[in-house]
Amino acid sequence: MPIRREQHITRQMLRNEPDTLWVFGDNLLQRGLGGHARESRGEPNAVGIPTKRLPTLQRGSYFADSDADLEAFLTAAEWPLRRLEDHLRSGGAVVWPAAGIGTGQADLERKAPRIWASLERARKRLEAL
Repeated sequence: MPIRREQHITRQMLRNEPDTLWVFGDNLLQRGLGGHARESRGEPNAVGIPTKRLPTLQRGSYFADSDADLEAFLTAAEWPLRRLEDHLRSGGAVVWPAAGIGTGQADLERKAPRIWASLERARKRLEAL
């Protein structure tokens, strides 16, 4: 089943579709309620993919275009991406925010282009399943 895009995601939407996995941009600590996490965090069908290091707005909270941050992203993203892949392969549905993840405050395309490229490759692989 293909990945569906939604403009606006609410907690009620996640609860109305408990068999659907809902993607949101997360941080390495898996804490905080900013952005899509406000509606997703704590729901069993929410899948957070790290787009920041920490759940704050301070400069050190964001990924940088460094080998260390790329490795941290790849390690932390492995399990959620595998969960999404397995779900899609078994015929399940996945919802990805229409605006994407890592596109807001995280601004991965500008701040961490290698992480952005890796995330985009992963998204495209999932969409091809």
